[in-house]
Amino acid sequence: MGESRLPRHSSRALSYRNYRLFLSGAIVSNSGVWVQTVALAYVIERLTDSGTWVGLAAMMQMLPAVGSGMVGGALADRFPRRIMLMITNSTQAFIALGFSAMWALGVDRPLAYVALGMVQGCVNGIQLPAWQAFVSELVPRGALLNAVTLNSAQFNASRAVGPAVGGLVLAVGGPAWAFLVNSLSYAPAVLALTLIRVPRLMPAGQDRPNIFKDAAAAVRYVSNHPGIRRATLIAGVIAFFGQPIIHLVVIFADDVFQVGETQYGILAAAGGVGAILNTPLVANWGSRVPRSRLIGLGWPVYGLALLGFALSPYYWLGVVALAVVGASHIMTAATLNTVIQMQVEEALRAKVLALYLMTLMAGLPLGAQLQGALADLIGPRVSVGGAGVLLAATALWWVITGRTKVLNLD
Repeated sequence: MGESRLPRHSSRALSYRNYRLFLSGAIVSNSGVWVQTVALAYVIERLTDSGTWVGLAAMMQMLPAVGSGMVGGALADRFPRRIMLMITNSTQAFIALGFSAMWALGVDRPLAYVALGMVQGCVNGIQLPAWQAFVSELVPRGALLNAVTLNSAQFNASRAVGPAVGGLVLAVGGPAWAFLVNSLSYAPAVLALTLIRVPRLMPAGQDRPNIFKDAAAAVRYVSNHPGIRRATLIAGVIAFFGQPIIHLVVIFADDVFQVGETQYGILAAAGGVGAILNTPLVANWGSRVPRSRLIGLGWPVYGLALLGFALSPYYWLGVVALAVVGASHIMTAATLNTVIQMQVEEALRAKVLALYLMTLMAGLPLGAQLQGALADLIGPRVSVGGAGVLLAATALWWVITGRTKVLNLD
């Protein structure tokens, strides 16, 4: 998404070389992650024919990241984040290669894939706080809001590209090739990180990381800052009720719409497409519209669009509904992340972001497990539709009672 396609003030961060390198490597590697996400859900569903197993695989891939997230936050506030990211990206590439080898060798035990997913979750938990905090080293403070928005946009752009590519690769070559594509996608990210040169923002010579002490400090800091506290809570609610659809799309593709691998990839990519289409608007509004208003619009629409998807009688109507879900997601995710990035102190940035990410990584898999199990019991439409109703109702209550206004404080 080049500068010619966006208003100048909505692409300000792209004028900085380090940020352009970071963004270009990120979109390739994250696209690969989404290729693997649809492939792993496909493998689990094919081996078990169970929504409960699909939810379990999602949960066990993300819950370990909750435990390792504070470790990553503590490390990222003490050691060079660029070096950390080079190590974790390289490790992720080898894990993806392991998935590919397992399928190629005929491993058909779902627990084997869940176990390797847990290892990947641990590494991901260490990586994510450094990834989010590293953005503040790439641009000046005046461009940080725009950089955070574009970082969310690249994640959602990869969410559009990756599942579509994943569906195509699954249809043509099968899961082993999809996992291999993800493994190779980390090379551009590592190369970009190698080329980036940034000053060290964290003071040198700090004491050794103490995970419990750092976690307690992050909790105290968040508790004493209402904007950060409520942004974290909102993110957790959205993660629990809204984001599990990422993993449950495969159930709708197989059992509800009864389509093949390519159509599954399109369905999974729809949310990313919606996010891309809404990115210029969010980036343009970000510095001019109160953040409480952005959340007050994006959050309720998120729930209503999820309900619309659950009730969609036709495949292509479901695609459109998921695009609206994605458009709402970019508005809420970018805004909540910006609230935290703009309010947190540099010395605690990665630790506070780790706490925020832990909330997301706990909410999503727990929600996916619950909704997946309910899909087996009462059907996927009722399960996901009920989540949409609860998400929209919670959002409207927060907006009507004025609880989102504190997000405007810096």
